[in-house]
Amino acid sequence: MAANSVNVKTENTNTARSIGTRRGRLSDQIARGIFFVCAVLVVVIIFGVFVFLGINGLQMFKDPAARNFFTSSSWDPSADSPSYGALGFILGSVVTTLLSIIIVAPIGFGMALYMTEMAPRWVNALLRPLLEVFTGVPSVVIGFLGLVVLVPWIANIAAPIAPSAANAGNGWAAATLILVIMILPTVVSVSIDALRAVPDSVREASLALGSTRWQMMKDAVLPAAATGLGTAIVLGMTRAIGEALAVSMVLGGDIHLPAKLLTPSVLFQPNINITNAIVLYFSEASGTERNGYFMLGFVLLIISFLFICVSRYIASRSVYK
Repeated sequence: MAANSVNVKTENTNTARSIGTRRGRLSDQIARGIFFVCAVLVVVIIFGVFVFLGINGLQMFKDPAARNFFTSSSWDPSADSPSYGALGFILGSVVTTLLSIIIVAPIGFGMALYMTEMAPRWVNALLRPLLEVFTGVPSVVIGFLGLVVLVPWIANIAAPIAPSAANAGNGWAAATLILVIMILPTVVSVSIDALRAVPDSVREASLALGSTRWQMMKDAVLPAAATGLGTAIVLGMTRAIGEALAVSMVLGGDIHLPAKLLTPSVLFQPNINITNAIVLYFSEASGTERNGYFMLGFVLLIISFLFICVSRYIASRSVYK
């Protein structure tokens, strides 16, 4: 009787385990299916955005006036002979992005080095949350502050450079400084992660060879974190070139490039870029002009996508995983 009772208990235990195993496998399959659907949905949405902008944008080239889209800076849809040259818009986005990243790179790397290599713990405990909070500040708030504080300040500085320019505080200089404020937290945060990923053995080996603290950071830590720092720069450029509202609030331009393009005063005159044109004029556009703004959005999307591809490539080349 005792043996039979033990056998029954064993069979019941095995049955319960078998049922539990089947339920576990079923739940795993359901979770896997849900995650797969979510992944496919994300891919479909991204692909749909590319297709939607591309189809609508490419329709503008049916109009002969749009053939110089990439080679002309004359954008005047309301003229008797309309022109759709987007070179000025593209130039504005490229100039402000490059200028902002040139300013941000040394500041961001220096701040990241200080926080990872020299700052005491209480400083890190204070600055890191502030960086994360500042990253989430709405762009309209930064644009408003730039319009109220930054633009008048630049106008006073630019008076000797562009005395005849109206609204001298608006333009590429103001947009560049706005982008510096917006992308600096992103660059610093990614740079900190890249520097912290460098093994301590690299620092110890450099110091053991007689390097000073600065030489250790310059000759050992920075080269070891180069791929991560490059990713930070590319991500900052992606954020900068796609920013719309804050930049539009301080650019102050219309659809035309200012005169004297190759002089320093061009930075202190109302100017244009891609996002500014889309924000200000897309809602009232129709026909070829509307398709032109779709094409501007498609160009911006392609540039951002290329930046992301570059950042992923740089990250894949990292020495330290």
